[in-house]
Amino acid sequence: MNKPLAAALSAVIGASLLAGVGASLAFAQTATVGLYTSVNANAAGVQTNVTVNATAQARLQARIQDGKKRANEEITRRINALNALEARVGAMVRVSSSEKASISTSIQAQISALTSLENQIASDNSTTTLKVDIQSITQSYRIYMLVLPQGTIAAASDRINTVVSMMQELGTKLQTRISAAASAGANVSVAQSALADYNSKVADASTQANAAESEVVNLQPDNGNASVEASNTATLKDARSKLQLAQQDLVAARKDINTIRQNLPKESVTTSTNSSTSVSEQ
Repeated sequence: MNKPLAAALSAVIGASLLAGVGASLAFAQTATVGLYTSVNANAAGVQTNVTVNATAQARLQARIQDGKKRANEEITRRINALNALEARVGAMVRVSSSEKASISTSIQAQISALTSLENQIASDNSTTTLKVDIQSITQSYRIYMLVLPQGTIAAASDRINTVVSMMQELGTKLQTRISAAASAGANVSVAQSALADYNSKVADASTQANAAESEVVNLQPDNGNASVEASNTATLKDARSKLQLAQQDLVAARKDINTIRQNLPKESVTTSTNSSTSVSEQ
């Protein structure tokens, strides 16, 4: 091969090799850039997901803590009310010791159950279990729907019977004075009739109060049972009606005292009593 041809072939081969190398370098550079871009994009996506998950978790924990705080406030409010009722039960003097013991046992059972529920709520780590436990504060224990009304009715019965005892003593004194006035020649027919009505009203007040207390003392929380809830509600309503009748009896008896006073010589009646009472709900 002559030298000019060899030189020409060498130049062509060199140019091809250079072109191939250049193309290879360009491809390698493009591939590297693409790889870095893909890795960076994936890393950014992972970082975004981590951030989103952390934010969602923080919100979830905030909801759980807020729920626990509100639940504890409701439980504390109920326990305080039960403790106050327990003190009132301890001060009752006209309610039988067995009925006082029954009410006290019910109160202490509710306090114990609420305390356990409070501890259980403190250990809740999911909104599902927390929701169930919070709902049970009102659905299972019925502090305001049953336990406190029970105690309030018992306390009202105790107050009524305390007044009844005072009025019975007064009735005995009034009879003594009516008899003395009759012996002195006074016309006591109106006074005697008023005293008979007085004694009847006082006795009925005690009967109604005792019946109201007896029918509610053994009621139990319904625990979500609709029929038991309806029965408890009806029984509490009837007991309140009986207490209202008892209070009306005492008011009527007070009027009889005035009638007796007006129909006896003034020196014959010098005593008085305060028969006012209240059966308001708390």
